[in-house]
Amino acid sequence: MPDTTSKTDNFLKAIEKYAEEQRTKMKSEAEVFKAKELNRAEEEGLKEAYVLIQRKMSEINNKISSEISKAETASKKKIFLRRKEIENDVFAKAEKKLIEYTATDKYAASLVKSAAEISKLLTANDVTLYVKKNDLKYKDKLVKAFGRSCEVAVSEDIKIGGITGLSRSMGLIADETLDTRLSGQHEWFCENSGLKVTD
Repeated sequence: MPDTTSKTDNFLKAIEKYAEEQRTKMKSEAEVFKAKELNRAEEEGLKEAYVLIQRKMSEINNKISSEISKAETASKKKIFLRRKEIENDVFAKAEKKLIEYTATDKYAASLVKSAAEISKLLTANDVTLYVKKNDLKYKDKLVKAFGRSCEVAVSEDIKIGGITGLSRSMGLIADETLDTRLSGQHEWFCENSGLKVTD
């Protein structure tokens, strides 16, 4: 009988050893599985956190860009309005000086010269010379300078001074007014004043 007991003991020991090996193996596999799952969860968590961080950074960058753009636009608008104020002031002063000039003898001489120049351009016999109301006093001098028959009339469009010649038959206008000359200086002023609004 002792052989049977010893065989049974050996068999039980072998089963216990096998069971212990299986338990250790399962425990080890469980630890590996747990580690993998934790690692996978950690990686997914990191990915989600990275995506969230990127999204938040993008939102912040967009908000900052929008605020910078608004600030730049507001700043440019202020600069543009200030430049316009300066331009308006400069041209108001220039207009005042030109109006003062129209009270001088040099102005009367320039009107006569303009009438002669218009005569060269408008060669038809239906020419009307338009002047501002105060310049009607030069009517005889203008007709004489024109060199042939013409009409002299008042134009409400001429505020500063000068002459506009019109020939309906030729379909031409010759503008020698100070108003137009001053108006034409706006573009030159914008280009050369140094008061540009740029990026």
